[in-house]
Amino acid sequence: MATVTAGFQVLPNGKDVNTDGVIPKIIEVVKDSGLKYDVGPMETVIEGTMDEVFSLIKQAQQVGIDEGASEVLTNIKIHYKPNGVSIKEKLTHRSVEV
Repeated sequence: MATVTAGFQVLPNGKDVNTDGVIPKIIEVVKDSGLKYDVGPMETVIEGTMDEVFSLIKQAQQVGIDEGASEVLTNIKIHYKPNGVSIKEKLTHRSVEV
């Protein structure tokens, strides 16, 4: 199966949920996944097969629930090409001035 890249943003929601404490735990799940990733200020981009990507996103959502959220909203963008697409490929095509 081709490699895809997916940008995702997990938004834990619920009374007394400390997102400042949950988000770092979600990032740890991403780091521990073994997939290539790029953490940005608004979303995290991961690279893997479609199954690996969705499995990791499901795990990230579960972290929110395990940390006390009553619900989790997740925004997902997937870039698919039949021959695959990588984070490195995407980064070499961008020009960002900071």
